Amino acid sequence: MADGCRCAVCGRPATNRHHVIQKGMGGVSAAMERRIPKVLLCGSGTTGCHGAAHGRLLHLQWCDGMGGWVWWRSDVPMDDELAWRLHRGEYRPLRGWVEARRWKTYGRRP
Repeated sequence: MADGCRCAVCGRPATNRHHVIQKGMGGVSAAMERRIPKVLLCGSGTTGCHGAAHGRLLHLQWCDGMGGWVWWRSDVPMDDELAWRLHRGEYRPLRGWVEARRWKTYGRRP
């Protein structure tokens, strides 16, 4: 990860990119990979904000009314759709870093 990159949720140094929209188990083409939005997060797939995303504790959602990608962290694992329905008012904007080739489709430029 480049120096100075920060986690879009907590602001700690980012250690990897998390696919906002899951790729699935079979993999995707290189062209599709470039179009899937990614958010910079701290930790690994089991620690930090990245671990929380994989553990269904960190929920990411697109919200036009809040200007793009937003997040909310739950105390217990839950489905993203249920989290959005029950806690929509508690979501916060990401701190800026969503990486995508097509910004107008997937998010705002940082």
